[in-house]
Amino acid sequence: MKAYIQTDKEGEFYNVNAFIAFEGFRNFGYEIQKFIDTNEITDKNPEHIIVGGIGNVRKHLQSLNITSPQKEIDYPEELHSFLKRKVWSSSINNVFKDKNSWNIFIKPKTETKLFAGKVIRNEMDFLGLLNEEKDTEIWCSELIDFKTEWRCFIRYKEILDIRRYKGEWDTKIDMEVVQHAIDSFISQPNSYSLDFGINEKSETILVEVNDGHSLGTYGLSSSHYAKFLSARWGELTNTNDYLNF
Repeated sequence: MKAYIQTDKEGEFYNVNAFIAFEGFRNFGYEIQKFIDTNEITDKNPEHIIVGGIGNVRKHLQSLNITSPQKEIDYPEELHSFLKRKVWSSSINNVFKDKNSWNIFIKPKTETKLFAGKVIRNEMDFLGLLNEEKDTEIWCSELIDFKTEWRCFIRYKEILDIRRYKGEWDTKIDMEVVQHAIDSFISQPNSYSLDFGINEKSETILVEVNDGHSLGTYGLSSSHYAKFLSARWGELTNTNDYLNF
């Protein structure tokens, strides 16, 4: 089996996630091939995993005539009760025109990495976001002050690991809430993350859900990361997950 892993122009892995994937797949006996852009990859075997940025992964799926999901998971309908806040869709231009709608968190809805999610409080927060020719679809969310945020890595409906990625180290995540969310997420993919935040009342609240095909490690071990990526790749390509053990 092969794992194609993205590098920069100097041949160095493009970020720590790529290096951790390299360690994981190599230790499981995969042949490692480096690439800068998936246009270089002539191999059309769908079992061979592509590890890289979202754009490169999806571009390679298209080259295999595989239709990737048309929208991000973000806020699945089955999990709305875990959000504990109002979340709605809008556009950059519509929000800009309505000052009464400010003091919210926004993130891209369809173009995942178009910009990093951010809080909108005043005109300056729209710098670099407004485009008269092309409005941008976004998710809007009421603000919650999270003391800590945790990423729960889920693989085949089981918790693979939980990593703190933001905030205070001494808060406690409610595992009953996490497990209830997993059980409630009927349409869940084979690997994904549930990001939970802990507010000032120590409540465990869902931040968002992320697809597992191009997700950062956040300290996940190399073997777990390879298994996590392999589970989602096998599902997307309808091929065997050789790390399903």
